[in-house]
Amino acid sequence: MIRTALLTASAIALFSAASADAGEIRVKTTGKAPTELRAEIVKAARQVCWDEVRGEALASYAYAACVRDTVSRATAQISDAQEVAANSAVRAR
Repeated sequence: MIRTALLTASAIALFSAASADAGEIRVKTTGKAPTELRAEIVKAARQVCWDEVRGEALASYAYAACVRDTVSRATAQISDAQEVAANSAVRAR
């Protein structure tokens, strides 16, 4: 089972000056309710994205887009990992 989800905010080329390193925060997923997990993902995305776009000319637009994209990607990573784990469990039977 997946124990952590890695949130990576990639630089948004349209809005930010390309940063070689995107920030990342690990969010533990074990034993958390879906609403609690989503809240932690959003909080982490906000932090990473603010660090990425702070000081940019269009920071408010870039920030909102970054948060949406990061939350979306993290949620997809969790869904994909859970699906793989479920399929592995079925095959093991």
